[in-house]
Amino acid sequence: MSPRPDIVVVGGGPAGSTVAWRLARAGCRVELVDAATFPRVKLCAGWITPTVLRDVELDPRDYPHTMQPFRTVSVAVGDAEYETRWDHVASWGIVRAEFDTFLLRRAEAAGVRVREGARVQAVGVDAEGVEVATTDGRVRTDLVVGAGGHGCPVARALGATADDEDVVVTQESETAVGADRLRGLTARHGCPELFAEPDFHGYGWYFTKGDFLNVGVGALGGAPVRRRLGGLLDRLRATGRLPADIALTPFRGHAYAIRRRRTRRLAGARFALVGDAAGLARDVSGEGIGPAVRSGVLAADAIARGDIGSYPARIAAAFGAPDRLVARLLARLTRHLPESVLFAAARQACTRPGLRRRLVLEGAFGIG
Repeated sequence: MSPRPDIVVVGGGPAGSTVAWRLARAGCRVELVDAATFPRVKLCAGWITPTVLRDVELDPRDYPHTMQPFRTVSVAVGDAEYETRWDHVASWGIVRAEFDTFLLRRAEAAGVRVREGARVQAVGVDAEGVEVATTDGRVRTDLVVGAGGHGCPVARALGATADDEDVVVTQESETAVGADRLRGLTARHGCPELFAEPDFHGYGWYFTKGDFLNVGVGALGGAPVRRRLGGLLDRLRATGRLPADIALTPFRGHAYAIRRRRTRRLAGARFALVGDAAGLARDVSGEGIGPAVRSGVLAADAIARGDIGSYPARIAAAFGAPDRLVARLLARLTRHLPESVLFAAARQACTRPGLRRRLVLEGAFGIG
């Protein structure tokens, strides 16, 4: 029988693998459980910033899978497309199935006991610790880390405080097409191409990463996401980016909460939440890999120091503290401002070079 782990991590994505890896290196007995078997399909526009690489201590030259450096991002507003260029590599495109598996196997090599195909059914806390019940047995531990995404069972059991989160809904597809074919479809091969939704409540993307094409759309409210996706696909076909003979893999949907309001408890005496389980995706853009990895680093450091209580403050220092009152005031303000004013402000942010670079790409997306 395996010794009782000090920490159980629920979820093997970037947040879960990062926190498990760092805790194992610190000498903790760590067990990680995930309902999937890796490599598993995980759709994501899929780029990582220089900050992410520093947090996971990874040199791109040492990474054995798809890692597409890019220096240019385009943003389309209406029929016009605007480019922003950097004089250095701004970020790197990755394939999530590859990237997540790499991080998980690295954690396993560091000593983490990984249990795949084990779905968590219940999480309970008592005087002796935490019991995590899964489809292949129960495990007791001193502390559990929830890293299971928006619907994480740890978050539901221990961290939920409200039902009125600001949730982004997406539809996306990733297809192996071949780099040579993709280069013939877009002059911006290897660079993210973003398309602002007409109401600026979301955006679509077309991102060629080596042999892979990722297409998707995400939005916070407004028109149904399927209707938005249809409009994006029509545009891609009309501009030659998506020929009729390319059969995209079936589109999949997922949801995640953006960090706008304080709706989840991030930690308690026996638990901590990281990544999408903590609702840490960037506001406006919905970018989640960076916050997932950074929260994994911060949680692991707090746990290793025996100071889990400091974790929420560390998150607030890193990302800013969401405030319900401020969110409500902003919501009221936007309801009373004319739609034309909000539309004009969003358009200016996307089309003016300085604003696009600083507010949208570097600010909201973390690129560059």
